[in-house]
Amino acid sequence: MQLNIVIINYNSKGHLKNCLESICRNNGLADKVRIIVYDNGSTDNSLAYARRVYPKVQYMGNHTNLGFARAVNNVIGNTKSEYILLLNPDVVMFPMTINLMLDFMAENPNCGILGGEILNPEGFHQPTCRRFPNYFNVPFGRRSLIRRIFPGNYFSSKYLYLDFDYTKPQKVDFVEGSLLMIRRRALEQVGLFDEGFFLYLEDADICYRMKNSGWDTWWLPKTYAIHYRGENFRKDNIHPAMHHSKGFYRFFLKHYQPCVAIRLLLKLLLTLRLIYVISTESIKEVFYDTNFSPRN
Repeated sequence: MQLNIVIINYNSKGHLKNCLESICRNNGLADKVRIIVYDNGSTDNSLAYARRVYPKVQYMGNHTNLGFARAVNNVIGNTKSEYILLLNPDVVMFPMTINLMLDFMAENPNCGILGGEILNPEGFHQPTCRRFPNYFNVPFGRRSLIRRIFPGNYFSSKYLYLDFDYTKPQKVDFVEGSLLMIRRRALEQVGLFDEGFFLYLEDADICYRMKNSGWDTWWLPKTYAIHYRGENFRKDNIHPAMHHSKGFYRFFLKHYQPCVAIRLLLKLLLTLRLIYVISTESIKEVFYDTNFSPRN
């Protein structure tokens, strides 16, 4: 088997069917791909619904939400394919996207991780590449107050890779996990996902470890997919925001080993960031980002 597509489902009944349908529209994959849906304690009957509509898909899962990283590791441990594609259940891929990603991986043997080109439902480009978080660029992220006031500021543009040529493949620090292909040989070298990250920043962590082990992370244009970003979180924007801040804190502690004073400052700044995100209900705005326009 050349590719396992791994979808971690959590209360995504409204999107999972469309996601699976989009995979089937990618031509010539029948003999190369096995699709695995792992249900992470959903309560909306999405797993039972998907079983009825797509009985040939392999289904796994549990009765509690283990977090994204742990769920992914549970699936990967039961697969042997050359490549693994992580795909959010609220992502709909264009035809040929998977083929283009597989071709790129085959032609670039040092590529450990590959990300695709994500659009929002209106066709606007979503920045899905990042430079690794550090003490100076996190305040300028996609959710930051500074970027909301000054969307084109230099520091946000650098952090979000808005300054590179999106018409060409680009080597980047890390790509979001919503559409992420991994080479198994690289994964075996650096290890599985860090289960200390419950939700968010596990993608940054594994790309960081890839880079330190000599593997490259790339972003590939024209591998289009639409991401209905965060619609499952609209009734609960507190817990995702909390996990995001906790993810940042764990990333800094793990990779930069800050002193006690810096740790206290990080906690303060991330708490203020969390209060801002929740109090302004900015998650809804972030998921439908109006600061980025469609490209020709």
